[in-house]
Amino acid sequence: MKKISIILIICLAVCLGALFTACNPSFGPVGTTEYKDSPVVNNGGLVVQQGGYIYYVNGMDATSNITKPEDNAFGKASVKGSIMKSKIDADGNLSETAVVVPKMFYTSASNGGFYIYGEWIYYMSPNTKTDNKSNVLNTQSVAFRTKIDGTKTQEIATISSNSTQYIFTENALIYFENSTLKKVGYTNSKINKKSEDIVTEVGSVLFTAKSDVIFFVKTTDASDRLNNNIYAYINGEVKEITTDTTYENDSESSDVNAFKKQYTFTLLSYDANYKTLFYTKVGNDNNANKKTSTYAYTFDDNFNFDPAKEVRYSISALTASSIYYLGADKGILYTANATLQIYKEISETATKDDTQDFVTLRTTGAEIVKIDGDDVYYILSNTLYKINVEDAVEQKISEDAISTSWLTRSVIGDYLYYIDNTYNYMFRVDLTAYNFQDHKEEFAKGEVVSGTRKATLTKDDEGKIVIKYVKDDANEEGVKYYQIPKFMTSDDAQKYAEAIYEDEE
Repeated sequence: MKKISIILIICLAVCLGALFTACNPSFGPVGTTEYKDSPVVNNGGLVVQQGGYIYYVNGMDATSNITKPEDNAFGKASVKGSIMKSKIDADGNLSETAVVVPKMFYTSASNGGFYIYGEWIYYMSPNTKTDNKSNVLNTQSVAFRTKIDGTKTQEIATISSNSTQYIFTENALIYFENSTLKKVGYTNSKINKKSEDIVTEVGSVLFTAKSDVIFFVKTTDASDRLNNNIYAYINGEVKEITTDTTYENDSESSDVNAFKKQYTFTLLSYDANYKTLFYTKVGNDNNANKKTSTYAYTFDDNFNFDPAKEVRYSISALTASSIYYLGADKGILYTANATLQIYKEISETATKDDTQDFVTLRTTGAEIVKIDGDDVYYILSNTLYKINVEDAVEQKISEDAISTSWLTRSVIGDYLYYIDNTYNYMFRVDLTAYNFQDHKEEFAKGEVVSGTRKATLTKDDEGKIVIKYVKDDANEEGVKYYQIPKFMTSDDAQKYAEAIYEDEE
């Protein structure tokens, strides 16, 4: 009997050990943790810099490719979608590239991205668990964190959909699910086992990747009112921004129109650099001519709200994705139309907008990526352009195709980081590399961020391109060498080779 008990104990210990290892997989070490206390640039994007390293999502893969658990198992997942790590010097040169998270990063949430705090990378990955019919639950997301040297990974929480809005802060994962703002707390050494509700019955939430301030709106609890109110979740506390009485005073308490000072808010965007919230507001009175207007409010450090400091920018509802804030003294650059316009502050009684033309582009749909003095860099129809506001000359500065179908592009230093539109890997282009002089045009050339390998390409008897990788110093006379992306799936590398192969026959 004792022997059986001992055997059972040993088996249990082995099983628990295996379970623990599965929950805390090891990978690496990759690079060092020397910059763990350095400031972080571009948290919440697809490219994040911490000190002398950049971390980036290697590409966009489809969750439908995860048909069995091992397709996204830690250390076995496709390199496409893994989080990479490269050393970066003062001139932007990359070296020592390696995989730091060998698992697919994916989210379809707007403003989605990954975050770095101290020695941890926080990210979303498709669930690999299965239902009772062995179907992989790849439309769900699992939040993880991995050490910046790849040596340890921990699971934080499972979320019902990969489109769920979220952010990672320094001490919690915060997400919006079933009209409830939720969080899972953690420290550097411990993760809370269960999520907790921050606030329920929420109408909508505004997450901003570059800020840990979360705004949301809730309908009033008063049965005799029609308004909603704006709230913010700041430093672990819920703060009322507007209340039922924000716009009321005693002199109007007997107003015939009881709903005159009751408003419905819709959150648009938040500029963390200026601490400025953009939103629309419409009165709930019975005026048939009432219109929804666009407003902005710049907060102090305490996030107090004074209606007298509210700024009205438009007599209509502007589109959130087309608002590019230039600052209170310059106004809003609105990019929805071919002619970009600047919206200036208007009075509460104004019946038309105060706008001025900024510059006219060839068509609508521009995505502004950077404004440097009078030079505006933007993406139109998957192509990178630059225009000088003074001379209004539009220049295509790169011939590379940029994908705009997934998450946002990022600019760090002089480089625009983007998912390319052909192979769906992370590329970058130097915005300053375009050159035009002496009637000769040199386009800025995009490069795959994770680097390339030297190879020869030949055709076999069936006409298929054969890739043979060689040493970097190979230099045989009469041999043509090519550069093939180093961290690319074999199928994608084959397509890449076929596209660049030059038939010399």
